[in-house]
Amino acid sequence: MKTYRIRPLPLASFEMDMSVLTYRFNYGRKIQLPIYCWYIEGADKHILVDTGAEANQALQYRGFPAKEIASFEDALASVGLKPEDIDVVIQTHLQWDHCANTSKCKNAKVIATEDELRFALSPHPILAPTYRRDLLRDLDFLLVKGQCEVAPGIELLPAPGHTPGTQAVAINTDKGRAIITGFCCIKENFEPPEEVREIMPVLAPGIHLNAVEGFESALRIKGLADILVPIHDLSLVGVEAIP
Repeated sequence: MKTYRIRPLPLASFEMDMSVLTYRFNYGRKIQLPIYCWYIEGADKHILVDTGAEANQALQYRGFPAKEIASFEDALASVGLKPEDIDVVIQTHLQWDHCANTSKCKNAKVIATEDELRFALSPHPILAPTYRRDLLRDLDFLLVKGQCEVAPGIELLPAPGHTPGTQAVAINTDKGRAIITGFCCIKENFEPPEEVREIMPVLAPGIHLNAVEGFESALRIKGLADILVPIHDLSLVGVEAIP
């Protein structure tokens, strides 16, 4: 089976209370929350998972004062690419911090779930501030439903709860199956406090439409992964490649 490496490309980070990510736990604990895009190295095509958001976009779209790590263009340049070189963008979901730069990838097919695009175009008020329809205009969408393969050894896994159409991305590596979680989380979502771990082996994503679905998705992804890639974890800033 073909294997790949994942190249984390952080663009920005901002301060947030950890409880926003870990449902009902870690109140008052401040963390830096990075925004990433992810390049899948070794594929026949140039594939990105999400396109992230830059610091100025975080401020513009949500009023979050963010620290700049790299522009989208500079992040791609670090792996020898330009936005127009990208053939495929896999959108884990369509909240602003995961698709703010997708329109720059003029030649890319944009893979998203039917449920996610439908919701993104007319979101429930509870999550509406996290979506921007203007970011979705003129994208060349390829809509999928359910579990499916993008390329040999690269598979999409439904992971609803955070949003209706969130999908995780499972990638074969030479160290096993790495899964980019798709839903917004950090490593603490998979490492609950010791006192609750027996009955609660994961924590639901704190931002969610359905907490129960979010919990079940986190539990399933944890069980399927040899290498977990929490999509907003600070420990991956500065990591050249996974594995």
